[in-house]
Amino acid sequence: MDDEQKAARTRELARQIWEAEGRPDGHSARHWHMAERLVAAEVEAAQYDQESSR
Repeated sequence: MDDEQKAARTRELARQIWEAEGRPDGHSARHWHMAERLVAAEVEAAQYDQESSR
C-alpha cells in the first residue's frame, strides 16, 4: 500500500468511525488517529501474510 492509498484508507476509516459514533463534533483528531492505527495494523497484517506465504 503506497502513501496515497494509506491516506485514502485513513480518510475512509476516520469517516466510518465518525459515523459509527453518531457524527459528533470536535472529535476529528481522535477519529483520524484511530484510523491511522487501524491502517498501520492492516499494512502490518498484509506484510505478515506475504512473508508467511513464501
